[in-house]
Amino acid sequence: MDIQGSALSEHPGRLDTDDDSDSQSTTLPRIRKRDKIFAFNPFRSKPKAKPSKVPTPEKATAHRLSTVRTQGSVEIEHAVTSTAVSSPASNVHLMTIPTGSRVNIFSQNQNAPAVCVSLPIFGTRIETTLQLALCIGLLPKDSDTVNKNDEPPKDTFTNDAALLAWVKAAEQDPTEQERIRSLGARMVDEFAKDTSKDSIEIAEMVVLGPVLDKETYRRLLQSTIAAFDQSVLLKVDLLQGLVQLVQSAPAGSLVSDDLVKILSVLRIRLQGTHQQSLEHSFHLTLAVSRLLDVMAEHEVKDVDRVIEHEPLYGVLSGLKGSSDPYLMYQACYAFQALQYVPDNETPLQAVFRHSMGVVDGLVKTSTILKLDLGSVLEGLANLQQAFESAVETAGNVYEGVCSLIESGQGVLVSLKEGYGNGQRRPWYTAIRAANAFVQAGQLKDLNSLIYETSCRRDPLFQWGICQLLGEMVSDAIWDTTIRQKTVSLLGDLCQNDPEWGQDNSVKMWIHNIIGHLSTVDDEAVSTVAQNLLKDLHQDQVTTSEIPYPLRNRLPLPTKSPTLIRVLTIPDVESDLHRLKLQRLEAHRKDVYIPPLAKPGLKANDDDLFPLMEKVQDFLASKRQVMLVLGDSGSGKSTFNRHLENRLWIDYKRGGAIPLFINLPGIRAPEDDMIGKQLKSHSFSDEQILELKLHRQLIVICDGYDESQQQANLHHTNQLNRPGQWSTKMVISCRTQFLGPTYADRFKPQSEDRYTSGPQDLFQEAIIAPFSKEQIRNYVEQYCTHDPQTALLFHNPSLWSADEYMDKLTAIPNVMDLVKNPFLLTLALKALPGLAASNKDLTRVRITRAGLYDKFIDQWLETNRLRLQNNTLRNNEQEAFNALEDDDFIGCGIDYLRRLSAAIFEKQDGNPVVQYIHRQDKNSWKAAFFGTEPEVKLLRAASPLIRTGNQHRFVHRSVLEYFLSRVIFNPTRTNDEYDPQVEMASPATLVLDAANPLFQRNLLEEPSIIQFLCDRVNLHPDFRQQLRSCIDQSKIDASATVAATNAISILVRAGVPLHGADLRGVKIPRADLSGGQFDFAQLQGADLRGVNLAGSWLRQVDMSGAQMEGVRFGELPYIQLINSVIACNYSPDGKMLAICLSTNRIWKLGQNRSIMG
Repeated sequence: MDIQGSALSEHPGRLDTDDDSDSQSTTLPRIRKRDKIFAFNPFRSKPKAKPSKVPTPEKATAHRLSTVRTQGSVEIEHAVTSTAVSSPASNVHLMTIPTGSRVNIFSQNQNAPAVCVSLPIFGTRIETTLQLALCIGLLPKDSDTVNKNDEPPKDTFTNDAALLAWVKAAEQDPTEQERIRSLGARMVDEFAKDTSKDSIEIAEMVVLGPVLDKETYRRLLQSTIAAFDQSVLLKVDLLQGLVQLVQSAPAGSLVSDDLVKILSVLRIRLQGTHQQSLEHSFHLTLAVSRLLDVMAEHEVKDVDRVIEHEPLYGVLSGLKGSSDPYLMYQACYAFQALQYVPDNETPLQAVFRHSMGVVDGLVKTSTILKLDLGSVLEGLANLQQAFESAVETAGNVYEGVCSLIESGQGVLVSLKEGYGNGQRRPWYTAIRAANAFVQAGQLKDLNSLIYETSCRRDPLFQWGICQLLGEMVSDAIWDTTIRQKTVSLLGDLCQNDPEWGQDNSVKMWIHNIIGHLSTVDDEAVSTVAQNLLKDLHQDQVTTSEIPYPLRNRLPLPTKSPTLIRVLTIPDVESDLHRLKLQRLEAHRKDVYIPPLAKPGLKANDDDLFPLMEKVQDFLASKRQVMLVLGDSGSGKSTFNRHLENRLWIDYKRGGAIPLFINLPGIRAPEDDMIGKQLKSHSFSDEQILELKLHRQLIVICDGYDESQQQANLHHTNQLNRPGQWSTKMVISCRTQFLGPTYADRFKPQSEDRYTSGPQDLFQEAIIAPFSKEQIRNYVEQYCTHDPQTALLFHNPSLWSADEYMDKLTAIPNVMDLVKNPFLLTLALKALPGLAASNKDLTRVRITRAGLYDKFIDQWLETNRLRLQNNTLRNNEQEAFNALEDDDFIGCGIDYLRRLSAAIFEKQDGNPVVQYIHRQDKNSWKAAFFGTEPEVKLLRAASPLIRTGNQHRFVHRSVLEYFLSRVIFNPTRTNDEYDPQVEMASPATLVLDAANPLFQRNLLEEPSIIQFLCDRVNLHPDFRQQLRSCIDQSKIDASATVAATNAISILVRAGVPLHGADLRGVKIPRADLSGGQFDFAQLQGADLRGVNLAGSWLRQVDMSGAQMEGVRFGELPYIQLINSVIACNYSPDGKMLAICLSTNRIWKLGQNRSIMG
């Protein structure tokens, strides 16, 4: 960017001619010290040495030049590309006009034109689109996207303290940078949604385009292409805006495919328009010309000859018969530009197709135009000489080719006869050079080019120069003085230049332009044109109205309607950026092994795939819900957090938004869970509505089972319905929580019950247990990354991975146990203590409950030591001493047992407890999260996590572990891992209604049953107490729930019940699958809904038992001798008709024939 300060305060807009007596100049306002000049994409011309006869060729590049002079101000971009010219290969004599017959209207080069824009105070409201463009242009650029040639010199800001302060403030405030860039991106999104797109809104986008980042610019370009392509009527302003966006594209933002696509759209529109409307044809041809200029500068190749090149040749050739000279000149220009956009035909193929044609390459145009007048003039002379040689060499191959310079033909004849033969003409390159001079403000060099170029007699060159000068005068961005002098230059060419006056068509074109300029709004300019027009009328020259606008760009926006609308739309991107930073910072660097999964519960265990890859495939598909299943502790939540972290890292403005929702932490997630989660992140109602209507979210729902859900959240939240949230949902759940028809809780449900679409919108994955290789990888990460290990073991010198693996493999069956990541973590934490207290690890018997026992003891002991070493307040120290005297670890376990019991009793097992002291100080929650010193110490020492005002156990399984200890609480002993020692437990299972065994159906909590099964095998007293519960149900109906739980635990623990006296027991819905009941007495028992699948039931007596809904795991069958010919059920489903050699009707449920 180009910022020019106090050096411009001396006559910034004044241009002197050789005639010092020129008194018609209008004095411009003096620029004050606080005024600034800013360029979005600058080109700072520096004095150049006189070129040698053979300058070194350089690669052609594009320079986007334009300016807006500022009061705290901007240079708004006019996109013009530099013209490629060839270097002279030999001494070439230039055509010059004798000094006496030429006038140096412009005696010095100037800065590019500028428009005043007030720079807003940093951090305040941006009022206009011009201000926004200025601010975005001043922001720091990403190092990987900045073209170093576009960077301002280091001393650019030194003369303007206010501007320097603004830039430095921006560099130190990433949040404000994000807000400003977000405004630009939101304007692009708003423009894309707007179906009308009036001229001011289009002009706003043209101003913003050059300063946008690559991704946002490309969104703007694509939406503009689509809007033009889809418009039924030709919108000239939209067409010109599209071309200007291409011309002013930020460095690296355009690709060849963009240009080819736009060219195709314009060609198709031109083909369907040119015979219907001359005006539309003119605008389309003008757009094609400027697009081809850009394509030439970008060296676009491989344009398909058959699909694009030849049809465009044909369209342009068809315009040569037009009676409209303006259209014919523009078609000629476009045709010349097309010569510099090679098609996909190689030079050799072109030779065969044209027979004796001239191979592309006779005339080289590969050097960069550095806006050095000497190089330009010599290069153009060399092109002219090469052109004449090429025509002479080609002979008659190109029929009708002749030198326009020497022909003396008028423009109309020249256009009709001289431009369709595939030659590159020097006049085109000269016009490109003239345009580049204008955009750079090198008006003195422009003046010299007009009078000295070797092709200046070519009527097409003269026509193009007149159009260029007319556009300069019509453009209010130029100083009044410059516009006046440009009118004078036109008059001098028309009245005093003998070369310029030979062709009446050109002279008429000048008269028409001057007539048009006499009506411009600037009175000082129009007066000069009117006086000149009077002189021309004295020569009896008539003028006619120009049928097309004389402009090369859209006017700058005088209003900012798009910005105003965006400012009224809630800003979401800045808050999304804040949320992104929060979530990335909160992401814990835990030990993580990417899980493998299989496609379904019934899938083969060898059919595994990386879960993350499968989720990425899901996100790229049209499916809406992906269910991730796994056992407790299998890593579902850890995976979900890593997925969220990865999605936030990859997030880009306007993309899908990752949203992690801990379902137990949301009240009633079946209703508006997304809105509730966003509110917890401090989004306003207006922002939430904006996101709901216009954005897509990737919703990661964790802990479906922990929230005790039964509802289909996708359905109850009306996701992906019209006017509702657009989402992709990844939802996790424990496998044990689900029933046989679990998929119905997650599948998207169609509003039309006759469609089968939802089947294709759902997929699932089941996390597989760790393999031995994954266990090894986990242990290696654990040894180097786990932050708690050294603290827990009070020893910073940890074991190596090999030592851990040796111990794990030495203990019988432990490798099967630790295929679960959470259990593996507990085992690794417990191993050092086990190894220290057991010399022979082969005798150690580790159970799941035993691992948790050891983990909890270590956790509490570690935090006891931490508190002991801390400086506590007096009341806290007294409370700590009391806890020490009463066994700190025992008190901690009692605290956690009571908390788990309260969670299941008061919250039905929802693990998240929300505690706000002012609201909850008199509730049950205060006993666990209140401000009493003892409560605070126990809470601080416990395996609990706090997020804001929400508290929960470090893992769901820890909550379930402590509830199992509420049901049965074994005494702590150092011999618990010795299989030879049976635990003598006190009668801690009290047979009363307060025990959860009597209150809850534990079949819905399989993890708790598993903990209790471990206790059964290690504590004989507990086994006997469970038997007592079963017996109590014979005489006490209130013990029914306890008896059902007790017998299910015993059977799951593998306790045999052969010959047991179970007469009259009440155990409805008990899970006795796989139980051992040979010769058992079950007379009169309540067995309704009991699962006996796979049980041993030899000689079992079930007479008088209630058997409704008993499941044996096998369906009853009918044994027949003859083959079945046909069968059918009765309408009520109670009877079955079977067609054999004789018909029979069977009454179902009684398995007997009632007929036949």
